[in-house]
Amino acid sequence: MGNVKKTALSLLLASTFLSACSQEVEEEAADPKDSKEDKVENLEYLQSFQGNLGHVHGLGVMEEGFAFAAHTGIKIYQQGEWKEAVYHPHDYMGFQVREDGFLSSGHPIPSSDLENPLGLQKGKVSEESLEALAFNGESDFHVMGAGFANETVYVFNEQPNSQLDQGFYRSKDLGATWESILAEGIEGGVFQMAVHPTNGETVAIATDSGVFLSENGGQSFEKISETGQAGGLYFNEDELFYGLYNGEATMTSYLIGESGTSDVPLPDMKEDAVMYFTETDNKMAIYTFNGSAFVSEDGGENWKKIVEDGETVS
Repeated sequence: MGNVKKTALSLLLASTFLSACSQEVEEEAADPKDSKEDKVENLEYLQSFQGNLGHVHGLGVMEEGFAFAAHTGIKIYQQGEWKEAVYHPHDYMGFQVREDGFLSSGHPIPSSDLENPLGLQKGKVSEESLEALAFNGESDFHVMGAGFANETVYVFNEQPNSQLDQGFYRSKDLGATWESILAEGIEGGVFQMAVHPTNGETVAIATDSGVFLSENGGQSFEKISETGQAGGLYFNEDELFYGLYNGEATMTSYLIGESGTSDVPLPDMKEDAVMYFTETDNKMAIYTFNGSAFVSEDGGENWKKIVEDGETVS
């Protein structure tokens, strides 16, 4: 029975990941053009939201709350309420929250004058404009990691562009220059990356074989987890959090430099696992492979469901 569950989740992951970049955004994404003028006049960059998040491609903590990079833009959950970022209705991929905003790739909505795909972009939810950092109109980075308080960005480039072949790359200056990294020791299909908030030399990769950690700028990696489908990568200053599915879902805190681990309590999840995870001040949020989301105010001891089957829960 465990193998059946694992196979089912693996198929779900493949379907979610491979379809995430499809141009269905042109059919499903709501075009806010008609309503944006009223919102801008009221100087409101967040508006109430209820509905379906569609695909989610990232999760992080902003000043405004827990930010979900949804199929139809950035949705924010704070103090029991859902909001959406008026200026950012795009289908963001590789979404990474930073201390000065966010980095992302992906696709713009059809009415936008932005080039498709987005390449690497920098933005803030409170500002309409995006700053093109690299490869706009060329690349859509599904797998990307960026430091919260440093300028290091890692990508797994799936399709060659004008500068990069297929493979692993690192930039130390927010995309201005790039270098190839060896990434020795990685096993399995690459799914997710995370970068330490202040030390750009420390990076983790999640694959369908487990979690791999590098402390030498991605040149070599060591497997630090059991074998299984990994996800939910998140660094704070002292810990790497990661999720794993091997017949059942688990969440682990790994102490950097000490190799010690501890379990993070999870809500009841049947044939599901953690896809994205974030935390701040003992507050946590997760998004799962089956399209649910939960928040905890006490380090995971108690969880509240806020999304079910992609739909927000009031």
